[in-house]
Amino acid sequence: MIQSIEKKKYSEALIPELSFEAQALRGLSVEDQSLFQLFGKGKKVPLPFHAIHYAIEAQVNEHPGVVAAVHQGKEITYKVLNEQAEKLAYVLKTNGVTKGDRVGLFAKRSIPMLVGIFATLKLGAIYVPQDIGVSKMTRLNYIMDVADIKVVLTLSDFQERVPRRENATTIALDEVMEQNLIVDERHVTDIEVGLQDVCYLLFTSGTTGNPNGVQVTHGNLCNILLTKPGNLGMRPGTKVAQLLNIAFDMAAWEILTCLAHGGTLLIRDKDIVETARQANVIIATPSVLSLIDPAKCPNIEAVAVAGEPCPLSLANKWAEVCNFYNSCGPTETTIVNTMQLCRPKADRITIGTPTPNNTVYILNEKMQPCTIGETGVMWAGGLCVTSGYINNDQKNKERYALDPFLGEGKMMFRTGDLGRWTYDGQLLHLGRMDDQVKVKGFRVELDGVSSVIEGLPNCKRAATIKLDDRNLVSFAMPATVSEEKAKEAVANHLPYYCVPTFVISMEELPMTGRGKIDKRTLLEIAKKYQETGDITVIENRGNHESDQQNPDQPSSGVDSKESLPDPNAVVLPKQKKKWLWMWKGERLMHYNRLIVATLLANIFLFVYGAQNAWWWTDTVFQLTNISYAVLANIGLAILIRQQYVVNILFGIATSVPKSWSLSIRRLAGKVYHFGGIHVGGAIAGTLWFGFFSYALSQHFFGGLGGVSLPTISITYSILTILIAMCVMARPSFRAKQHDKFEAMHRFGGWSSLLLFWAHTAFFINDQTVGINFGQTFFTSIGFWALLIITFSVALPWLRLKKVPVNIDNPSSHVAIAKFNHVTPFAGSSTTLSRHPLKDWHSFANIPVPGESGYRLAISRAGDWTGEFIDDLPTHVWTRGIPTAGVGNIDQIFKRVIWVATGSGIGPCLPHMVAQEVPSRLVWATRNPRKTYGDKLVDEILSVQPDAIIWDTDNYGKPDLVKLAYLAYQEFDAEAIICISNKKLTWQVVEGMESRGIPAYGAIWDS
Repeated sequence: MIQSIEKKKYSEALIPELSFEAQALRGLSVEDQSLFQLFGKGKKVPLPFHAIHYAIEAQVNEHPGVVAAVHQGKEITYKVLNEQAEKLAYVLKTNGVTKGDRVGLFAKRSIPMLVGIFATLKLGAIYVPQDIGVSKMTRLNYIMDVADIKVVLTLSDFQERVPRRENATTIALDEVMEQNLIVDERHVTDIEVGLQDVCYLLFTSGTTGNPNGVQVTHGNLCNILLTKPGNLGMRPGTKVAQLLNIAFDMAAWEILTCLAHGGTLLIRDKDIVETARQANVIIATPSVLSLIDPAKCPNIEAVAVAGEPCPLSLANKWAEVCNFYNSCGPTETTIVNTMQLCRPKADRITIGTPTPNNTVYILNEKMQPCTIGETGVMWAGGLCVTSGYINNDQKNKERYALDPFLGEGKMMFRTGDLGRWTYDGQLLHLGRMDDQVKVKGFRVELDGVSSVIEGLPNCKRAATIKLDDRNLVSFAMPATVSEEKAKEAVANHLPYYCVPTFVISMEELPMTGRGKIDKRTLLEIAKKYQETGDITVIENRGNHESDQQNPDQPSSGVDSKESLPDPNAVVLPKQKKKWLWMWKGERLMHYNRLIVATLLANIFLFVYGAQNAWWWTDTVFQLTNISYAVLANIGLAILIRQQYVVNILFGIATSVPKSWSLSIRRLAGKVYHFGGIHVGGAIAGTLWFGFFSYALSQHFFGGLGGVSLPTISITYSILTILIAMCVMARPSFRAKQHDKFEAMHRFGGWSSLLLFWAHTAFFINDQTVGINFGQTFFTSIGFWALLIITFSVALPWLRLKKVPVNIDNPSSHVAIAKFNHVTPFAGSSTTLSRHPLKDWHSFANIPVPGESGYRLAISRAGDWTGEFIDDLPTHVWTRGIPTAGVGNIDQIFKRVIWVATGSGIGPCLPHMVAQEVPSRLVWATRNPRKTYGDKLVDEILSVQPDAIIWDTDNYGKPDLVKLAYLAYQEFDAEAIICISNKKLTWQVVEGMESRGIPAYGAIWDS
């Protein structure tokens, strides 16, 4: 076991003194030289381990029974984690993995993911993490090629998303964990690993081209994760939240620091806030942290943020309740290389001082030290400096350089951040030198956007600035440059989040006194343009000392325009084969096809029966046979809408394996069009009953006998009701007179059902003169058919309940109703009424996994909902059972886009919260926070941080077809599900289907 591993693996790694070369400090005053060394040098601290996994193995040895991780109600101890890692390491070794090989870790946050990391490190191999749920296939292909990955670790549910290679092997982590293998660890993992060996290979976003792979060594990691303050005070049993994407370097801070100190990793599943509530330590970006209320984290001890500028208000709020660290550092300097422990109620925030065994230099353009207080570029030195980019010597030469201050062949890295030292030895971060910023959660290189615009034929110069965390603004000269063409050019060359919100054309761009574009003035122009639409140029002051824009504070949580694509982006045109997309048109959608198919089946039945004398013999009508056709169609129309039958139909459709071809799954997704059978059966049943009425009349008035006056009277009463129901069910009537339609459908249906019972009794009595009526009646097909139909109709009413309801009223437009009488499944709906014999309305259930009860989002969309919101009830009536809806079909797809408007978010939310299928949301609504409340919006963002939320109050109504298409392309989805009103739903469904994209939306049938 672990005790047998040689002690030298756990000896301290001694770190040499960080001594500055005097020659490199020439040009500074004696005082500045002293401060340059004092401020720029971190503490010298020995490292307890040569490799990060040795620290984890030490915890296995010392605390084998401590829980290492918890996820989805399952947990794993350090002992079991080590055993599983040894087993996987054996499997990897048998597949040819040796020290220094790169192993793809294409997985999701999970316990098997931890096993994959630990096993790879035990072999001295290098893990290459990617979130298999969100990474595009093109990115995965590129990474596998560049990193020369021969073995990929993934999860069984995602094996199909791993790129196929003839010489590559894919291993499902969860399947290996279930295998019963006995492994002698001495023959598997007794491999020496040192400070200089690479631990993981992390790829950058690749916004402006192909992503770059950064090689992070064990020495890099041990230096930040095993020393203070980077260890954040973790110890055995400390609960650490694991919130971040595994391809993000801060995820390694969460995961490896926790395991190296014997902590318990709380792996996030659906709810960021709930995970944070249980944690002692949180590591996050400021945007993610802003979603969490510190008052709801009673156990919190330490919080660290990095990745983007932290608002002072956020730092002060958390510093009141725990040790709060503001940190900074790119991936190339190993997660972070500066940290500040923030004081409560501080009046400023800095990025602190260098972490142990590291240095930070502020240098000018000539690579000379800046004086204290002077702005310059941050360079990082010491143990934080990584081993460079893989297969990119040019980039290495641009960003890495020999460290003249430490000498001895050591390297330093240009971070690209602008900053200066304060006179008390703190670093102030002043933005990015290279204009590489984060917008909508993505890294964007502003010069890359500008260069695309400069490629337009009539454009002489362009510049792009970050207006805020959601908006870019580009400027172009001369004034004849077209805004539309500029946006189109960017959309054609770069991802959607790089497209500027505005392109402002000017005769000349303002310049600084140094002859550079004055971006501070451009920022003021952009702000003025956003507020007023006025592009009057602010006077060029010509005395700005630097070209950087003022750093913007990240938003306090994503709001109405997070991840917003450009509405003018170009989308794929409709398919040119008119017959192909016309066949997918509204009139010939599957719902209408089922109506036609049902009617055609009845026509075939009529013709076939006529040829075989089923309906008449000479002039004598076969009344009984005709009545069977009536009952079959009426019964079909009623049963197909029965709640239990509906749930069975959805259950069958959604059981189609995701491994089946998309064409089969695409068709199975159309299951919700079953209403076409209901309509077809009702129309056919009415026509058959009309034929039956005619035949019955021939018997009654033609003197053929066998039909009594009560029978013929009831017949015409039923026919009148059926015709009235069909007429009032027409879409044009229902749209204008929905209440009358519903009343007719319910009370007319009940009346006709009672009349059918009476009619059957009289008809059988007429046909069985002289025969025992009771025996004939109770054994007749008509009796049993009516019994089944009646039971089907009555069943929901047998579950009629008056239940209490608690209602939040975030605005005059919306009510959030909360129930506890039942816990429905995600994707179901519940019908509500203020009075059981009046209007009933169906709403999508919003259950929360692991909690009892559910919620409904009710928005003002008519008289009933308006009265509900204005006069909030304490109790309402429900009937029947939770019934499956169109949203359930997400289960048969690997990745979907949810498109919603207004309260259509209700049916989408439970699926997103469940996180059973990777998805992305596109939601257009009036001011979402004001209308639906912060709590609901924050819940959405906790599970969909990349959601595209369009505030129609501020930005008008979007082109949902374009938004859906862009999200579909960016997310590499298989299908789109739209929950909106009838008009918009069809626009999206038709807009996608006409482009060959599977799309689904509710059918407004009866």
